Amino acid sequence: MQHATGISLSRDGIWATSVNVRGFSEQRLLILTDDDRLLTATDISAALSTVDMNSVEKIEVIKGAASVIYGSGAMGGVVNFITERPQYTQIPQYKGSITSGYNTVNNLWANSANVKFTNSDWYLKVNGSYRTAQNTMTPNGLLKNSQFNDASWGINGGKKFGDNQEFLVNYNHFEAWNVGLPGGSAFPSTAVVRYLGVNRNQLSGEYIFTELNDIIKKLSIKAYTQNITRDVENQVNATTRILPSSLNQTSGAKAIMDLYFNDYNTMKVGAESWIRKQKTSRIKMIYPSDTTYIAEQPTPNASMFDAGVFAQYRWVISPKYFTLNSGVRLDFIRTENDTSFLEVFKYKLITGNRLYLPANRKVLFYPTTSYNISYSAHIDLEYTPLKQHRFVLSLANAYRAASIEERYKYIDQAGTLRVGNPGLKPEKGFFSNFNYSFSKNNIQVDVDLFANYLFDLITEKSEIYGSGGVNSVRLVNANVDKALFTGAEVELKWILTKQFWLLTNASYTRARDINANTFLPQIPPFHGEFTLNYRVEKMFEAALSVLGAARQAEVAPTENATDGHVILNFNVHSFPFNLKKTYLQLFAGADNILNTAYYNHLSTTRGINRLEPGRNIYVKVKWGW
Repeated sequence: MQHATGISLSRDGIWATSVNVRGFSEQRLLILTDDDRLLTATDISAALSTVDMNSVEKIEVIKGAASVIYGSGAMGGVVNFITERPQYTQIPQYKGSITSGYNTVNNLWANSANVKFTNSDWYLKVNGSYRTAQNTMTPNGLLKNSQFNDASWGINGGKKFGDNQEFLVNYNHFEAWNVGLPGGSAFPSTAVVRYLGVNRNQLSGEYIFTELNDIIKKLSIKAYTQNITRDVENQVNATTRILPSSLNQTSGAKAIMDLYFNDYNTMKVGAESWIRKQKTSRIKMIYPSDTTYIAEQPTPNASMFDAGVFAQYRWVISPKYFTLNSGVRLDFIRTENDTSFLEVFKYKLITGNRLYLPANRKVLFYPTTSYNISYSAHIDLEYTPLKQHRFVLSLANAYRAASIEERYKYIDQAGTLRVGNPGLKPEKGFFSNFNYSFSKNNIQVDVDLFANYLFDLITEKSEIYGSGGVNSVRLVNANVDKALFTGAEVELKWILTKQFWLLTNASYTRARDINANTFLPQIPPFHGEFTLNYRVEKMFEAALSVLGAARQAEVAPTENATDGHVILNFNVHSFPFNLKKTYLQLFAGADNILNTAYYNHLSTTRGINRLEPGRNIYVKVKWGW
């Protein structure tokens, strides 16, 4: 994803990864795993890090408003992690592989394995992985508390029933422990913070009918459930320890039907419903003498229910020149919560006995229920005047209701206080994208120009609060009346010879609060890459990449400017070579070859210890059969 235009990555520490698409961070993106919603805290949640990359076959990214098919929350784009699915075979077969690798920058050992059993009418795949890493080395020294450990396993299967029916089942489990979070504005400089445990479980079942009649070409009915638990330890200082935890559960069902009227007119219609529930709790310990335990519920138990219907129509106006895609969606959304308190109960532990103390049962959030009706639509016109040239104009209207975290957030970890707002208005926006592509022989060029105009954009604003003459600054979620996102992307692929080919791209995004005439936070700087690839057929492929970002001085009032940087990477991998009935494949490379010290701008608003990893040399071996 680092090599795709319009996409930027950031990390909360080293393990926890976030994605940004054209200036839209996770709360405006819909993250999916095998088309199932992956919903958790949308700010510093590490949701993407709970996906085992060794089991992923591809990552699908939709840039821009995608609310029609995918629903509320997809107004900035969609990132869908698709796990590998075995293919049916005429005769019984079994295949598999074992992979092991090592990274020098943090002594990372990564191991994975999978095995697949296939037949003419069924298949079964089992996979698993394990990683362990120590603290990461940066150009300025060791980044303390950046270690992590994680493991996962999964199983998926398919069974055919006749010529036109198929049942699919998929289960994935992921867990991480002792994951360091080295710094952040939510934590004081003295704090040592880590994930004690992160767990994700995903289960889905899908039944597919194909070729039901001349019109209904496909009907799929799917149900799924996915939950994420997180337990955090914040050792604030020698006398204070905070232990937050949360449970996020999402369950849903959807039915999608592909309709065929003729070669020029096709349609996709469907219905979807899902419900997300969140529960949180927190224990604060003050010690060492007469240890005091304070049980808190800073955010309320809350849920969000969504039910929607949608249709997408494709019309081939002229097979040689014009194609039109259009869609519309209508959703009903209900969000509700109960009461949350600053303190629920409080006691001291004296020689093993509890002495209960008066608790400050200050109400942080009162019970509320809100209802929203959302409407979204899009139209794409594709024009191909010549075989090598294609123009696409995309226009969309999208809608997003505020998430549970944006409404009820209360992050008080002895650092900068960050507070939600139950009264947030839904975001609405108009989105446009113009794409030109040229493809001829050995050259391919893609150019995108986009402009997105949003109303009631949800963002964080600084606010002064306090009492008794003691004031502090906190970040509070608020609506921005009008915001404008504009930008451009360009990509060039050029095959120079049979052995050499070139890839280069550049991306730029600019975002402003129109009324306040200020820049918005979490906007990536102008960035791009230049990669030269070399291949010796049936032997190996190698790539030398130069990745760079310009200085980002167009920053929000709560941000700091970030200097530009250039880093150099190299990687090489062999083609698989046979060893009797098995094969072996080797991978190696070096990241940040010059050991350049640089910062990722997308981490600045959280105050993370942002220095990126230094020089990293890695090797990996894959043995398959």
